[in-house]
Amino acid sequence: MNNEDSGITPEEIHRQSELFKALIEHSSDVIVISDAQGIERYVSPSVKRVLGYEPDEFLMRSQYLLHHPDDRDRVRDTYFGFVNQCCEKPTPIVFNWRFLHKNGTWRWVEATASNQLDNPLVNGIILNIRDIHEHKEMEARLAESAQRFQTIMSSIKDAIQIFDAEGKILFTNRENHLLDFTMESFNQQQEPLWWVHPDDRPRVLDLFTKLVMGDMQEVTVEYQVQDANGYYRHLETHASSQLNNKAIGGILANVRDITQRKKLEESLRLAKEKAEEDARKIEQNNLEIKLKNRELKKLNEEKNELLQIVSHDLKNPLYNIQHQANLILDHPESSTGQAQNILQCADKMLSLIKNFLSIHAIESGKVQLHWQPVDLRKKVNKVLGVYKDALAAKNIQVDAQLPGVYPHAWADPDAVYQIMDNLISNAIKYSPVNSTIHVELATSGVYLVTRIQDEGAGVPLDEVDKLFQKFTRLSTRPTAGESSNGLGLAIAKKLTQQLYGDIWYEHHPGRGATFAFELPIHSTEPL
Repeated sequence: MNNEDSGITPEEIHRQSELFKALIEHSSDVIVISDAQGIERYVSPSVKRVLGYEPDEFLMRSQYLLHHPDDRDRVRDTYFGFVNQCCEKPTPIVFNWRFLHKNGTWRWVEATASNQLDNPLVNGIILNIRDIHEHKEMEARLAESAQRFQTIMSSIKDAIQIFDAEGKILFTNRENHLLDFTMESFNQQQEPLWWVHPDDRPRVLDLFTKLVMGDMQEVTVEYQVQDANGYYRHLETHASSQLNNKAIGGILANVRDITQRKKLEESLRLAKEKAEEDARKIEQNNLEIKLKNRELKKLNEEKNELLQIVSHDLKNPLYNIQHQANLILDHPESSTGQAQNILQCADKMLSLIKNFLSIHAIESGKVQLHWQPVDLRKKVNKVLGVYKDALAAKNIQVDAQLPGVYPHAWADPDAVYQIMDNLISNAIKYSPVNSTIHVELATSGVYLVTRIQDEGAGVPLDEVDKLFQKFTRLSTRPTAGESSNGLGLAIAKKLTQQLYGDIWYEHHPGRGATFAFELPIHSTEPL
């Protein structure tokens, strides 16, 4: 068929030819036609712009030596393998390599090869070559960046994890951080955060939900987990919401194993508690030592006081006894008066010794109490009878307010007598001549109250605190020079306390001294 038969005029053919030529010459790619031996038969003018060469420099020669030495064999094998394909219409291939630019630099190029050896109009391999150097450099930078990222991720001791909104793990830098589970086994479970200890899971799940819902942006939380071997470990996680960050698209979590830290903290806590306990024991021991030292000091003071009393209150009666005995020897005819003096001195000494023995027995717990109903009226009358002569000697009257019907006390009769004896004898000692001692019995709730009041000078207010202490010497002195060893009130105080009662001094200026004590009422007696 000729051009006239086809309907295409010579002018149209020329126009299309010029158009094809313009497209080829101004294409951004280099169009190359090579024969089966790899010899370039045609090179488009764009080779000047892409590789810096003139087309004539490429024609009728192989460009093998312009390929990078590391790429030459691969490009040659690819090209001739494509040439020798046996199929009728070989599929175009794409391959790349480094080509030596005219300026001496290596440039990455990519070629799309189309086998047109059977096309009589071409009779060669059409190579569409483009410069991909910038793209390759970007790929290299991305690969380097990815390698750097992977190196950093693999070297971080903590686990870096990304979770989706359902709690599935999207990424982890190292799977051995996943409690010895694989990421696949982690995501197979339906329950979110299933690996968290049941005691901690509600709290952790609540925080995770708040991150997903946007109620908070970041949080740090500690919790326990159980690994694949069944051991419990402590983890600390700092999580932040990155759901809107396209680069991450999830909850970013930095997970740290703090098991050893928790063990250390527990060890430090136990050590601190032990140190505090040891300190408390040491403090307690120091306090006990101080109390013992104070007690020893008190005992030493009492010993000195006792020696002073013995040297004074026993020595003087002994001197008197010795003196009276000598008078009897010198004047036997008047021995009766001297004998009475000797008996009085012996009574003083015996009273002092009895008080010493009493206070020692009470303080050492050797007093055996015999609990029984005690009639306080009888005890008052008995003591007053014993001191009848002493009362008469100072012309002291006794005003005893003793009710006809009065309940009994629940106490030890001997102890009650000793309390009464000490208080009444003190009242006689400190009462002036021609005065009155008042004795009153009354009830107060479940107690019986006994009051003994003299008409003496009383106890100065600044000395009241010294009452009921052993060996107390007050400024008020007995009115007739009677002896006082400072033990009577102390004995009364200790005995009253042992009887579950109490004793006290009532200060009434200008009305003498009033001592009162109370004892429990015998519950079977009528009030």
